[in-house]
Amino acid sequence: MPPERARSLRAESTGSVAESTVRGVLTGRGYVELSAHAAHAAEPAAEQTAMFRDFGRRPRPARMFVAQYPIGPSIYSLPLNADFWVFGAPFFADGLAIEVKWQQSTGSVDEKFPYLVHNIKECYPCPALVIADGGGQRPGALQWLRDQAGGNLLAVFSLAEFLAWANRNL
Repeated sequence: MPPERARSLRAESTGSVAESTVRGVLTGRGYVELSAHAAHAAEPAAEQTAMFRDFGRRPRPARMFVAQYPIGPSIYSLPLNADFWVFGAPFFADGLAIEVKWQQSTGSVDEKFPYLVHNIKECYPCPALVIADGGGQRPGALQWLRDQAGGNLLAVFSLAEFLAWANRNL
């Protein structure tokens, strides 16, 4: 295997560990994971009490999350997915998007920060958090990302900061 591919696989593996950690935090806080299809097919809570309820549809859990949730077109008018979309979180009636960006060694993740910020601020239908960690970002990149907080971009956290925030807010 070429060394470039080995580095790519290692980066994908460490990134998925970070996403698995977020998944564990959400399930630990009582959120149910659904696929994007199941989330769209689930009956909203308001319709569950209606006299003519469709019993073929599964009720929507009060607290749920979806990984790789399609949130609409990007700033380039291409399909855009959020790493996680959380429904039923206190204080977030429109939902909460969570983006996980892990960079353990020098690479291109931090070069994508401006694209991420523009999408969050211009295209996301709900507030978003960014979890950026791993220690491999270029000098100044993480501080630049943190400085962009405002509007739909609620905050930028390390993984440890997100754990503390989730314990207080989810």
